[in-house]
Amino acid sequence: MVLVIGVCVGAYVYFSRDLPSVESLRNYQPPQVTKVTCADGSLCAEYALERRTLVRMEDLPPHVRNAFLAAEDADFYKHEGLDPFGILRAGVKNLIPGSRKSGASTLTQQVVKNMLLTPERSLGRKIREWILTPRLEQALTKDQILSLYINGVYFGQRRYGLEEAALFYFGKHAKDLSVGEAAVLAGTVQSPHRINPVANITRAKSRQRYVLEQMAGQGFVPRAVVDAEKEKPIVLAPRKAASAGAYYAEEIRRTLIERYGEKMVMEGGLRVDIALVPKFQATAEQAVRDGLEALDRRQGYRGAQGKLEEAQWKRYRELIVQRIEEAGRRQKDQGYVADLAPLAQAPAPAAPAARTPTPPELEGAEEQRPAALAADPDSEEEEVQSPERARAGQVILKPMEEGLRLTGYVTEVDTKRDVARVDLVGRTAEVPFASVTWARQKNKKSPKNIADVFTPGELVFVRVLKAPPAPAFVEATLDQVPVVQGGLVVINPANRNVVAMVGGYDAERSSFNRATQAKRQPGSSFKPFIYGAALASGRFTPLSMVNDAPESIRDPYTGKTWRPKNFDGRFEGPMTLRTALSKSKNTVSVRLIEAVTPATAIDFARRAGIRSAMPENLTLALGTGEVTMLEAVNAYATLQANGRYAEPLTLLRVQDAKGTVLEEHQPAFEETLPPAVAYLTTSLMRSVVEDGSARAVRELNRPAAGKTGTTNESKDTWFNGYTMDWVASAWVGFDDNSPLGSSETGGRAALPIWLNFMRVAEDGLPARDFEVPPGVTQVRIDPVTGLLAGNAVPGRMEPFLEGTQPTAEAPPPGQVTPDNYFLEEGGKRGL
Repeated sequence: MVLVIGVCVGAYVYFSRDLPSVESLRNYQPPQVTKVTCADGSLCAEYALERRTLVRMEDLPPHVRNAFLAAEDADFYKHEGLDPFGILRAGVKNLIPGSRKSGASTLTQQVVKNMLLTPERSLGRKIREWILTPRLEQALTKDQILSLYINGVYFGQRRYGLEEAALFYFGKHAKDLSVGEAAVLAGTVQSPHRINPVANITRAKSRQRYVLEQMAGQGFVPRAVVDAEKEKPIVLAPRKAASAGAYYAEEIRRTLIERYGEKMVMEGGLRVDIALVPKFQATAEQAVRDGLEALDRRQGYRGAQGKLEEAQWKRYRELIVQRIEEAGRRQKDQGYVADLAPLAQAPAPAAPAARTPTPPELEGAEEQRPAALAADPDSEEEEVQSPERARAGQVILKPMEEGLRLTGYVTEVDTKRDVARVDLVGRTAEVPFASVTWARQKNKKSPKNIADVFTPGELVFVRVLKAPPAPAFVEATLDQVPVVQGGLVVINPANRNVVAMVGGYDAERSSFNRATQAKRQPGSSFKPFIYGAALASGRFTPLSMVNDAPESIRDPYTGKTWRPKNFDGRFEGPMTLRTALSKSKNTVSVRLIEAVTPATAIDFARRAGIRSAMPENLTLALGTGEVTMLEAVNAYATLQANGRYAEPLTLLRVQDAKGTVLEEHQPAFEETLPPAVAYLTTSLMRSVVEDGSARAVRELNRPAAGKTGTTNESKDTWFNGYTMDWVASAWVGFDDNSPLGSSETGGRAALPIWLNFMRVAEDGLPARDFEVPPGVTQVRIDPVTGLLAGNAVPGRMEPFLEGTQPTAEAPPPGQVTPDNYFLEEGGKRGL
């Protein structure tokens, strides 16, 4: 007895060294989610290492608290933190070979282990836990300990704390949970990655019934209520629509981390307001997807994703069917189908056993078991599976809906009906040949029938077009994820709010934001700044004549000699600046930058909003500098606003968890360009829309201005443009700077993206003309001679800077004057 007592005292002294203080838990604030609110007041993003929202114990009804006591520690309010008999019972049980391991942890012990110690499995950790548990009971009240537990425990699907779990699984606040719903969540914490009702509704129901029985046995809830709840099915809340703006949200996250640090952003519970407008963001994302998919199809079909032997497919299919049967279905869901993309990838090296991964919610990745407050791992058995079952577990289950894109298995190619059947496991899809005529593979002829596109056993990517109720076939078409990338940024010029930002085709596949992180050559879309600098010099007007002709130029800034060429390879002789910009004549841009100097052009672009370094040589006339989409669109917004510049706004306000405002932003406009010059530049770009490479924009039936851009070998294609309501920049290209192909231009690849967005954004808005600022005079001119139109000459209105308008009147038709033969060198009408 003395020896035992001595050992116990020695162990107590030894393991008491350097123990953490339980006093730290008095004011403990667990990590909270940072919530981001869009311009319309909706929640559009959350940042968190642990997705958690705190709930007060006093706000929870008794049946919710009692559900956790019944599931984990019914005597919580009676014991002093430890259950000696339970510890002894668990110790004896653990010595029995083949028995299920158990730790007999009380709620207080679980709080100690997960908040003060490590989750390692060792006798030393357990002894420290036993020492600290009574100390915690003395330091905090029972309600405080239970609050730490309920707000910290893990519920699966990356949800921590009861409030987030209630919102995710049942679409309601924790205080509104019914008895049955509370029992489901209380039962989930024992094995959150296996028992949660999304992963396995059968296990969740079984565990719920156990918790309900415990509640009845402890007198927490009347037996009649328990019996009724046991017979009810678990009803999950409808699935939330996926939030638009993944690229935008990631850009905000990076910005916040730069200013406040990662810990504050990911754990501090900030409240953030941003300029994103969900309606416009969704429209922009769809416009980018449609534009890139159209270009991708023009470049052909890259083939199936993989192939499986029929016998192997049948084994996988059986395992996936079992998962679908076990998965919990949300309200309004038609049921699950399987995205077989993981089966198309090379399998990982074989291992003796693998843990069964949990089916993720919708499109999440495989769920990892967290180290935070989960149920005691000592009470959980490991489930080991074969590599084949583990690989089948990586297959993502998705709810069937129109527009769904996923990988399926080709089971049949019917040449008589010219259709292919694709097994999605939960449903079968039919793909008609009429929808896949575009699928010409490289070095092959265009397909003539369905057998030229599909082969049984292939894993192919398809898009669901129509999803009638089972057992009808799903209507689908062959699909393909574009390799080409693109983006769209949209600004409200009135307040410089960035209402939409798309940085690529799919943020889940590539989080690199091409709208803010990629610098690409703007090509001819930079020319408006060259023309603006020329107009600002006072030496040129929109009707100044410049010669479009071949010329060998020695660049004084680089010392190199080169011959500028036009995109179409044609030279058309003397033409006005207005005509030259509408036809995007490279030779004219070079002559203009020669006249005003690259430094002057760069200064003009800087004052508009271009911040990236620009090459100070004549090639700048062709847009050889590199810019981001965000700075390009904001520079165009300065032109749209008649020279008024302001920083583009994405982040509007940041508050800490207590509501203290940390920063707030409003547009700070300043006039950086002469308003009259900016207006004339807009006027020139209107000709690009009315008569040039952007004529497709005319379908908007409202004043619009813009400029296409196509670099050498079509490596970058652009369209930047605006109306009185919106300014937008669209870009398309490959990340590795590969050529898009000679047929792809800014007008063909990028402009449709811009236009598809504008159709929606401008719908219902009145057509408004651009505001004419002071310093602009409009006169009626003869478009042939550029002189004032007299009574005998038909004319059109043309804007000029005051004092630069023509003063001579055009001669009557047929009358010849010396002015018809000569071009003045460097004057208002020629270069």
